Amino acid sequence: ADYPLRPVRLILPYPPGGSFDGPARILAERLGQATGQPFVVENRGGVGGVVGAQEVRRASPDGYTVLVSSGALPIASALAKKPPFDATRDFRHVATFASVPLVVVTHPGRVPFKDFRAFIQASKAAPGKYAYASAGNGSPAQLGAELLKQTFGVDWLHVPYRGTGPALADLIGGQVDLSVVGLSAAIGQIRSGALTALAVTTPTRVPQLPDVPAVAEFSPGFAFDTWLGLAFPANTPPELVRHLGNVVGGLLQEPQLRSRLADAAVTPAFRDGPSTAQAVSHEMEVYMRLGQRSNISIDY
Repeated sequence: ADYPLRPVRLILPYPPGGSFDGPARILAERLGQATGQPFVVENRGGVGGVVGAQEVRRASPDGYTVLVSSGALPIASALAKKPPFDATRDFRHVATFASVPLVVVTHPGRVPFKDFRAFIQASKAAPGKYAYASAGNGSPAQLGAELLKQTFGVDWLHVPYRGTGPALADLIGGQVDLSVVGLSAAIGQIRSGALTALAVTTPTRVPQLPDVPAVAEFSPGFAFDTWLGLAFPANTPPELVRHLGNVVGGLLQEPQLRSRLADAAVTPAFRDGPSTAQAVSHEMEVYMRLGQRSNISIDY
């Protein structure tokens, strides 16, 4: 009941400036206010989120090292030739606090289309002409783009980077043509005109970009996004996991926090620990099938 008694390390397994940085810091600030102890965000980027996840997996299960978890956990478990961990067994999932829409963005100077359908038609007419940037092999950006390729029968060249920040930097600089990126990382560049948003991968349009269609409007049933949550090392006491999950669930009922998360271009969404663990298990199966169809594997 008196947890935490000292500052908590919140390990964000990505470099600063990525899709998850802002939302994680917003939640951390509110957690610190609610518990009376700071939740200190530490960026531990590297290997598609694996470096930071491994640090938490090996940490003492005392509640004072927490992972900002995401869809990268089931991706690594499903697609790695030698999985660095098991996303269901090596972590105790606390809760999900947000879903993260992905958006198909292009460089306006390299891709002269503002319409998703027109871009797909141009891609079909010129196989291999367009290159997409991702945050690395096995990243949500790659999986989202590969799912689009399968769905619409197009051929885009994959250019992997070490993180969302470098991928977006080269996209904005005109080195590549497009990316499928978390909306929270690209919303500023979209609004400034540096990038063109062609479609979002959520089942319906998102309030931040009401004029941008959902991919599902062109291919009914299409849906692909990722999520943000919190996770402890595997042997953390269950009562502590439930306690922090309850705190997160209570905070997400606050209109002000929900508004701040929405302003950061994520969708406030709560799942408790067991529901998150179930979703992780399901996603591992989905990514295994996608990896087999697209010949995607990760070699850490």
